[in-house]
Amino acid sequence: MKTTQNQNLNAHPVAINVLNLVKRFGDLIAVDDVSFKIAQGEIVGILGPNGAGKTTIIRLLTGVFQLENNAKIGIFGKDITKNPSKYKKHFGIVPEISNAFSDYSVWQNLKFSGRIYGISKGKVEKRSKILLTQFNLIEKMYSKTKTLSKGLKQRLNFCLALLHEPPILILDEPTSGLDPISVKLMRTQILKLKREGKTILITTHDMQEAQNMCDRILIINRGKIIADESPNTLREQFKSTSTILFKIGGDLSAEQENALLNMFNIIKEKNDYYVFSSYDTLKDISKLHTFSKERNIKISDLKVRETSLEEVFIHLIKEDLFVIKEDEEK
Repeated sequence: MKTTQNQNLNAHPVAINVLNLVKRFGDLIAVDDVSFKIAQGEIVGILGPNGAGKTTIIRLLTGVFQLENNAKIGIFGKDITKNPSKYKKHFGIVPEISNAFSDYSVWQNLKFSGRIYGISKGKVEKRSKILLTQFNLIEKMYSKTKTLSKGLKQRLNFCLALLHEPPILILDEPTSGLDPISVKLMRTQILKLKREGKTILITTHDMQEAQNMCDRILIINRGKIIADESPNTLREQFKSTSTILFKIGGDLSAEQENALLNMFNIIKEKNDYYVFSSYDTLKDISKLHTFSKERNIKISDLKVRETSLEEVFIHLIKEDLFVIKEDEEK
C-alpha cells in the first residue's frame, strides 16, 4: 500500500524535489527508486525500521553519497544533481551523533563553522550568542565539547546547523537518547523554526514526536516509500482498528500467560498492560471476557485506545512484508 498526500505542495513553493534516488551497497539495494517533494515551511518526517534506508536518503540528499543512475535533486527550483556540495549552504544538518570537535570549546566550534561558511567574525559572534541563548548554552560557551552531556552536545549541533541561517534543516534522530528537558527544548525550537519558514526533514523512531510535529510522514521500508500522508490522514485510514489494553489481577501460571499472549497476538508492555489491536472492539472484549473466565484469569483496568501512528506504522510494515513474501512465493 502506498498513499500520497501533497496538499501543502499546491499552496507553497517546492523546497526539495527528489527524483529516483537509488543507492546500492554490493548486492544490497539500500534506497530503491525513491521520489518525493517537500514544500517550503513543511516538516516532513521519515519513519522506518532500522536498515530501511532513512539515513542513506539523507546522505544522498546532502552529497555525502554520490547519486546513481538517473537520480535528480532540486532545491528551490535549482537542479543540484551535478554539484550537490556547492549547495550545502542551503542545508543545516543535525546528525544523531555530534560532529563537533571534542577538544574545541563551544565557542571555538562555532567560530570554525563560521569560517567554513565565510561568515564575518562580527556576525559569527552575534549569531552565536543568539543561538546559544535560545538553546540554553550560553553558560557553556567556553567549555570544551568533550565535557558536555549528550543533550548539551545536541544543542550545540543545532547551533552549528543554524549558524549560517540555512533555509532547509535536516535532522537525523535529533532527540534520540536525550533527557526530557533537552527533548522539550529541541521540539520547541523545531516548531519555532517552522513558524519562521524553515523547511525541515526529520528522521525519528519516536512515533509521538512524528505525530505531534510533522505535517507529513514518509514511511520507508526496504528502501522504498510505502506511505506518504499527514499523520492524521494515516490514522484516519485505520480508524476501524482500535487498541485494547488491560491488566491482570494476580499472578499467571506459565500456561495461562502463554495462552493469553497467543490470543489476538497480544503483547505485554513495560507498564504491565497487555495490548492487542482489534477490528471489532465489542466482539473481542466479549471473547476476552469468556477466555479469562474459562481460565480463571482476572482482567482489570480494561480500556480502549484510538489508533496511534505507531500502530499504523507497524500495520503498514507488516503489510508490506506480507506483500513481499507473497511476491517471492509466486
